[in-house]
Amino acid sequence: MARPRKFDESTVLKAARQRFWRTGYAATSMADLCEATGVASQSLYGAFGSKHGLFVKSLRDYCEQQVNGLQADQESAESAWEWLMAAVTFGDSGRLGLTEDGCYLSGSAAALARQDDDVSEAARRTYDRIIAVFTTALQRARAAGEIRSDTDIEKAAMSLLAAMQGIEFLRKSGIDDAQFQEAKAGIVDTVSRAYGANRATRG
Repeated sequence: MARPRKFDESTVLKAARQRFWRTGYAATSMADLCEATGVASQSLYGAFGSKHGLFVKSLRDYCEQQVNGLQADQESAESAWEWLMAAVTFGDSGRLGLTEDGCYLSGSAAALARQDDDVSEAARRTYDRIIAVFTTALQRARAAGEIRSDTDIEKAAMSLLAAMQGIEFLRKSGIDDAQFQEAKAGIVDTVSRAYGANRATRG
């Protein structure tokens, strides 16, 4: 019989994710992961099969947390449109915070998706699920009169995803906080003018 694990998987995945996030997949060794997680290599290999297996598991776990957080936050928001603006600018409370290293998924996809089918699949699946959450929120916003009644929901959801990814890119580009806040405010204003129900009355 296999020996029971002597570590908490969620804790190990979080520690591994932070190491991969900071140094990148290629530059992270199993020795680094053992140091970060406090788990011996034999146990890591036994649980995850390989460095790649641990990486993919940590990425999928991160994606699941992000989407579940978005979903829960969207469902509890009083204003769907205000929530969307917070989600696009990473101001919502349902997700892991956006660090100066950017988004774990975006960074992983940019570096590895072209040569790693597991990363590519995780990215596609996660972005599809985020679009679905945005679509639901946009439908709520339209029903509440917060956005124009003729809004193309599918196109709007894609636009919001693109805006969110642009914000993520700027965060890790090294711009200062003042510029970053100005960029976020600019995106909210532009998107609100494009879809907001009262855009014609804005200055």
